[in-house]
Amino acid sequence: MELVICSYCDTVHRRIAAAGRDTMRCVTCGSPIYRGNGDLGAMLAVTVTAATGFLVANALPLLTLTSGGHRTQATLWHAIVASYDTKLPFVAIALTLTLIVTPAIELGLLLWLLVPLCLGARPLAFVAMMAALRTLRPWRMVEVFFLGVIVAVVKLAALATSVPGWGMFGVAVMAAALVSLSSFDLGALWRRAEQVAP
Repeated sequence: MELVICSYCDTVHRRIAAAGRDTMRCVTCGSPIYRGNGDLGAMLAVTVTAATGFLVANALPLLTLTSGGHRTQATLWHAIVASYDTKLPFVAIALTLTLIVTPAIELGLLLWLLVPLCLGARPLAFVAMMAALRTLRPWRMVEVFFLGVIVAVVKLAALATSVPGWGMFGVAVMAAALVSLSSFDLGALWRRAEQVAP
């Protein structure tokens, strides 16, 4: 019998199988305690998709702006440097952490964990990696940045011609994939690790 503890009120539950992507909630406080989607192969596919989107978002321009005959291409790195140059160093640091560092570490951790588990082996430093993954998840804000870029494009339409680039597509793919990853049950990694433990 497997037990699950609510992280909000510490109520202990007996784990039952959830259908599909259903979210199981605490009987005491109603908070979500785990999700039914524990397919590690699907989780790995979504992680690879998010990592590909991350690489595209960092390597290619988000927007191409044309105004008065001048063309400017804006990338994620340009946004960070522009924030720093306009004497907003804390904004630049926040952008770097939430858009680049945290997603890169989270995706790296997921690949570190999922690839060996899908191949039937226990990853090195499994417990430490799971703890780091749990700590990092609340710190990524790619989805918020994507919404901010959409608002900026709409507002810039009156001042300049803006054409979304492949970097914008990469941000959209990464944001959608990261949201999708939140629907998976991380407890499935613990259960697979116990099955393949030596």
